[in-house]
Amino acid sequence: MSGHELNLLEAVCWLPGPVRRAMRRALASGWYHIEPGFYESETGVCPFVAAAKMAGVWRDGHAADGGTDWGSQTEPGAPCFVFAVSFDLYAEEAGTDRALEVVLQGLNAESRSLAA
Repeated sequence: MSGHELNLLEAVCWLPGPVRRAMRRALASGWYHIEPGFYESETGVCPFVAAAKMAGVWRDGHAADGGTDWGSQTEPGAPCFVFAVSFDLYAEEAGTDRALEVVLQGLNAESRSLAA
């Protein structure tokens, strides 16, 4: 496991609960084209933006409508920012598909432990 992969898994674990739940639903839905490098572009979104859109809190380039778990009008919350950077770095290293697998692995491992 590379350092970037470990950082991404840790970043998933530190996401606030509402963000994790929305991200799990967004990624499972297949409705969003996920791309690293930008929060949102003409061709895709990062997993954080997909989660914010799924939760109905993304508006005018921010997720502040979701409250402090998501961030403010000027920046995402610290755990969300760390996740976004970690996702981009690992996607650059291993590819977007592999980075998404790691994110889903982290999200699903957590949901299984909560169900136990």
